[in-house]
Amino acid sequence: MKKTERHNGIIHLLRARKKMTASELARYFEVSERTIYRDIDALSQLRVPIVSYEGLGGGYEIDSSYFIPSIKLNEKEILILLMLLKAGEEFRIPNMTTDYNLLSSKLINVLSDEERGKAAQVISHIEFDIIRIMPKGYIHDVLTPLLDAFWKSCDLQIGYHHPERDETEHRRFSPVNLFFENGGWYLAGYCHIRQEKRTFRLDRIVSITCLEEENLYLNSPLSLPQNDKFLWHTYELIIDPSLYRVIKEDIYLQFADVKSTNDGLHLTVKTPFKSDICNLVLSHPKQVTALKPEAFLKEIEELSQAICKKYLKP
Repeated sequence: MKKTERHNGIIHLLRARKKMTASELARYFEVSERTIYRDIDALSQLRVPIVSYEGLGGGYEIDSSYFIPSIKLNEKEILILLMLLKAGEEFRIPNMTTDYNLLSSKLINVLSDEERGKAAQVISHIEFDIIRIMPKGYIHDVLTPLLDAFWKSCDLQIGYHHPERDETEHRRFSPVNLFFENGGWYLAGYCHIRQEKRTFRLDRIVSITCLEEENLYLNSPLSLPQNDKFLWHTYELIIDPSLYRVIKEDIYLQFADVKSTNDGLHLTVKTPFKSDICNLVLSHPKQVTALKPEAFLKEIEELSQAICKKYLKP
């Protein structure tokens, strides 16, 4: 990184984080503290209003009234942002398509005509594939009351469509987490009808409004019901070493404890991705053997019997 880029970075960091020590700045920019001291001196000579505090709790601050001129981005920085925006499209944040397109246009317009064509060419060769489900859409402005509920720490009134029963149910809900998984957005929290944690797909919410009641569960851990698909379970498997070398980076094996045995590798896996473990066992019957838990073995047995009954010729 060039010195001028680091100087601008120090200004932006101090504006964003209010106060930082020389050692924190040095770690961020991967330079020595002595270099940071020289940078601070150089910025002070340029009349950047940086205030230094000594002793415990000390560090550097910048006057909050200091005006930062328009940010000048280089080609690499613009490409990085365009890549992030393209990845962000995969997250399909509700009601944000226009904002994404506008921001992409703003970044592209910073470049010259020639650079614009090159950037478009580069981005056209970059793909992201993180989708497993494809929600058809979300109700208009679903994010506004949701974000307001987190901001105000209040409950929500939600109308939720259950596709299996093909009916809509209205309930008071205390939101705790909003998260993205496999192509869809989910809202987790405390359901006052079921009196336990529930997780809802955002695209199945047909109405949502903020309530006056305070959200008492926002910063409290919620226990998962036994039928929650995001519940963590521990599985024990025997797996062929050659197969494990291929799949060991898969997310459902991230917390696997691996031991070598005469029969192969013994895996103890704690994960919420039950369906992935199930698919692994059923897809590789010669290379994977499930050992525990007993309830999981029973499910595998029932699935295997159902498959045999349906597809085996008499």
